[in-house]
Amino acid sequence: MADKKAAVPADTGEPERFVDGYLAYLLARSSSLISSEFNAELATRQVPVMHWRVLVTLLDGAMHVTDLAQIVLEKQPTMSKIIDRMEKLGLVQRQPGISDRRSTLVSITEEGIQVVKPLVQVAKQHERDVLAPLGDKNAKVLVEVLKKLIALHAP
Repeated sequence: MADKKAAVPADTGEPERFVDGYLAYLLARSSSLISSEFNAELATRQVPVMHWRVLVTLLDGAMHVTDLAQIVLEKQPTMSKIIDRMEKLGLVQRQPGISDRRSTLVSITEEGIQVVKPLVQVAKQHERDVLAPLGDKNAKVLVEVLKKLIALHAP
């Protein structure tokens, strides 16, 4: 894990910097630190971060490219290129949409499932390790508050 002291400003008696208490910064900084820890694990397994995000999202079922892009936090044109690469690797497949044949659904293949399933367990353990110092009650509150913020600000 990263050095926890580096993320906390030293108590110098000086006033706290604006960013040290600014919600958007705190969310971005915590996301960056926590994601970096898990991304290092993905790198040791030679799984690109975006492949992980796509595969773990598709475990719950096929999705339209635009919806998938929104969930994995990527722009739609870039998402299409990522899907192209993943399709060539045999991790995902495209299929015509059910209600609109012009739309395209992306689904995970059996090979993609084999790649992502063990990583889900690693991700769950990482999440437990991150949240453990907060205690069960605070961890649940944090997750619920973040879900509420997302719901309030999602397009």
